[in-house]
Amino acid sequence: MPRLLVLMGSGENSPAMVTPHQKILKAFGKDSVRLNLDTPYGFQENADELTERIRGYFNTNVGFEIKDVKARTKDANSVTDEIRSADWVFSGPGSPTYALNVWRATGADNALADLLDRGALVLASAAAMSIGSKVMPVYEMYKVGEDPFWLEGLNLLEKAIGKKAAVIAHYNNTQGGNHDTRYCFAGERRFKVLESQLDSDTGILGIDEHTGIAIDLDSQTAEVFGKGNVTYRLNGDEKVYPTKSMIQNLFE
Repeated sequence: MPRLLVLMGSGENSPAMVTPHQKILKAFGKDSVRLNLDTPYGFQENADELTERIRGYFNTNVGFEIKDVKARTKDANSVTDEIRSADWVFSGPGSPTYALNVWRATGADNALADLLDRGALVLASAAAMSIGSKVMPVYEMYKVGEDPFWLEGLNLLEKAIGKKAAVIAHYNNTQGGNHDTRYCFAGERRFKVLESQLDSDTGILGIDEHTGIAIDLDSQTAEVFGKGNVTYRLNGDEKVYPTKSMIQNLFE
């Protein structure tokens, strides 16, 4: 089986992502163990509804049934066994901060790291942001108004590709309309402050909405898919990889 790390900026359950999901899942086959890890949105009152929407998308649109794993609180101790039984794990929208706290408390972070040695980890939006060396606390900054700061991330990205980087989903967001909501709602002003706080060896991996990057961990190559770009920044230098790019030397 392939070893894959797939990151999506948003639109993980949209028509545009059906073909990428199918391509990945076909490599594992119908007999694989496939899980939805619901932690990032587990605090929301409509968590069950979101789970059914995700499962319905994979079952109906993608053509693969997936099992939900309820890992919504810090006492979800059985989640590690569930993850270790899986070949493919998906996790998506919600709060990066909440996902970090629960996954660390339950040991899911270590189980997800082990998954990279044997299968596919497919993460979108909030879940994708959690695996960098640093994590931008979106809600705390955009909704609560705290000054720009980073949290320590799970750092699974460095394990996978040997690069320290913060993952920023919704990189090209325009939802604000008359105010800047790029860089996952941070806007350019706060983004510049955040970037100045990073060590010189820590980059930023920005993933546009309805866009993803599939990293083959064995060959250390990657493919960009979807509607937008993937951007890698380090010390002010920027490389932009448009959709359908084949990256041979990861972010060199």
